Amino acid sequence: MRITDLNSLHVFLTLMQTHSTQRAAKKLGRSQSYVSKVLAQLRDELDDPLFTRSAEGLAPTSYALSIQPKLHTALEQLSHSLEPEQFSPKNVDRIVLHILEPMLIRFGKRIIENIRQQTDAIIEMRNWNKLSESMILDEEVDMGIHILSDKPQTLSQKKLYNGCGIVMGNTQGEYIKYIASGVNDYENRFQRALPDVEATLFVDNYMLMKELMDIAYTMRHEAYQADSDIPDLGIDTATVQKASKRKSPKNIWLVKLIEKCVSEELKANTTA
Repeated sequence: MRITDLNSLHVFLTLMQTHSTQRAAKKLGRSQSYVSKVLAQLRDELDDPLFTRSAEGLAPTSYALSIQPKLHTALEQLSHSLEPEQFSPKNVDRIVLHILEPMLIRFGKRIIENIRQQTDAIIEMRNWNKLSESMILDEEVDMGIHILSDKPQTLSQKKLYNGCGIVMGNTQGEYIKYIASGVNDYENRFQRALPDVEATLFVDNYMLMKELMDIAYTMRHEAYQADSDIPDLGIDTATVQKASKRKSPKNIWLVKLIEKCVSEELKANTTA
């Protein structure tokens, strides 16, 4: 049994995640025919079909299931052994961040500017979405900024600041509930300060909400202010990363950079 190309093992692990040659090809940035060719080669070299077709896609064989965790660990160790002893942001190729929209708008420019001062790496900064947690675990996303909450132990969170609630806008108009993914989809925290208010406008676009402030009002999440409408809103902001990566030099650098940017922005502007 002999593997002639280590890249084929990355293809195998991607197939284990995606259960599809088409999705694996897209994730790897290669053609579907390339993935199929590598799979055929692996089947020959390992003397096992590795996957069988099912209604859900490619189903791994018992052998494939048994070697996946060992291969994943081995490739991680190999990758780690090839990293430079002294970490330098200049050696980073790509940085991917998923950030909850209001925080993306508020902190995004400052974070990008600070990253760019230290590296020419490609920067990909996107809105946090329903797939963000799984993408962090799959290491497609380096880090996120979201609300501190109950998350799997495979994710590590570090609080950036405490949150409060401030009523803003035209209180003679309708109440807008801004829906943030994974935060308040099913909760109305604003009713602690405004128990008699019912939301009649629902939006999930932060810029649209700001445009409506002359005819409507809302409860804004802000960094802690003692004189706010709800000083303890119970919504605190945190960095989110894969637990097993929290001590990696790249992630340590990113957390410190984000903490610095957030602190500077909060000191410069008490509201956004």
